[in-house]
Amino acid sequence: MIKKTCAEIYEGKNLRENLIQLNQMVKSESVLDDFLDEYYEHEACFTGLLENDDAKVRKNAVKLLGRVGDPVLLDILFQHYETEETQFLKGDYLAAMAGFEYKSYLPELKKRYRILEGQERTKHSAEEMKQLQKLIWKAEPPKRHSFCGDKIDNRILLIVPGGHEETVLKQVENIPETHGRVMTGGCLVTTKNLEKVRQIRTFQAILFDFYPALISSMDGETIGKKILKEGLLPYIEDRHVEKRPFMFRVDVKGMKDIAKKNQLAKALSKCLEENSGGMLVNESSFYEVEIRVIAAGTKGSRVFLKLTSMPDKRFSYRKYTTSTSMHPAKAALIMQYAETYLKPEANILDPFCGTGTLLIERAAKVSFKSMYGLDISEQAVQAARENSRRAGTTIHAVHRNFNDFKHEYKFDEILTDMPRTENLRERESASYLYELLFTRGRELLAPQGIMVVYSEDGKLMEKKLAENSWIHRIQRIPMAKDHTSWLYILQNKDK
Repeated sequence: MIKKTCAEIYEGKNLRENLIQLNQMVKSESVLDDFLDEYYEHEACFTGLLENDDAKVRKNAVKLLGRVGDPVLLDILFQHYETEETQFLKGDYLAAMAGFEYKSYLPELKKRYRILEGQERTKHSAEEMKQLQKLIWKAEPPKRHSFCGDKIDNRILLIVPGGHEETVLKQVENIPETHGRVMTGGCLVTTKNLEKVRQIRTFQAILFDFYPALISSMDGETIGKKILKEGLLPYIEDRHVEKRPFMFRVDVKGMKDIAKKNQLAKALSKCLEENSGGMLVNESSFYEVEIRVIAAGTKGSRVFLKLTSMPDKRFSYRKYTTSTSMHPAKAALIMQYAETYLKPEANILDPFCGTGTLLIERAAKVSFKSMYGLDISEQAVQAARENSRRAGTTIHAVHRNFNDFKHEYKFDEILTDMPRTENLRERESASYLYELLFTRGRELLAPQGIMVVYSEDGKLMEKKLAENSWIHRIQRIPMAKDHTSWLYILQNKDK
């Protein structure tokens, strides 16, 4: 097929149609390899298409040459970009250049951008400016804005796992000039003390509820015009020191139809770019503002903002993770529930510590004397050591099986996130680890000591509890709304 299509191109037949077809075909890497054999035998033919009188032929030739990616093509593409008189093609040359080492052309690209900036904006010049900006930012990433919105009135949505909203809300309402209520997805909070709110460790993310009303539409352009009219841009500017353009992306939640979801995001992005006077730039690589649209069924949509310029240093210690690492906000939530039972200056053990998240969150809650973590993965142990160092705490992370671990004194607390059943080779392996938790726990947990266990196998946990009369259950807290995970707070009966 490649040979037949290329043969017609060499003969000048159906150039536009054949180039469109060829561009579709070379999206596949294997087909691209076949095409490159043809290309290097007829290089002059393909580069010569940039001189064709048909603008659509030139457009598709540019795309094709960009896919070829031969470094010698950069100069050719740039020269034709400069001499191209059809403005709607300018952006295509720039998009093709993105795959090359184009930094030597940065001065010319910046100069061209400044020229366009001083001219009246048209649809095609806006597209050229957008592509120029992408190239400039790719080579020289833009300076980030400084967030300054902590002391002004903020209405925010704290994203919280279902079923735990009331727990987080109690923490929120301990902060002066702050109140809230539970709503779907988390806690809706009004505060003049955002800096303290964002230090709470039990929520997952903060969204700004800048327009607290339902928009009775799921059309991207309609939503865009509405939020601009309601003050989107001044709202963002009020929370940042610098007033230069903001990069944004659109994220749509709650829509199952992928095509409609993408259509909405595209139309909304286009509307915001075209109607914000150049202050909102759709750029997903460097975005600082996420426009999050949440579909509300057939009723319409709600729009929230996520500002990545607002620092979140709560879990900055978490440099190393594995696929099974617990989310730190969940670990903090576990410690929030267990706080009443934690002992100051305790000796603590996590027999399946992974990268150390649960232990680090325990250290952030109540003082401790010593902290030990075990894991059979050497990679996880190294990660736990480094993460704890970054957190400013000390975990004695040991590369050892729980069954082989010996210690000179007993522990006041045993905390752990039990390994998932699906991550084990056989169901018997899970049963063995739960058995180990209780048999070795009996030997290592001090009289009246506390065991805090997160488990995604409630049946197995209940079975082992029934078999071990030396320990009793203080609390069993569902950690997921569908009751697929549980937090157990247990106590050694020995005195």
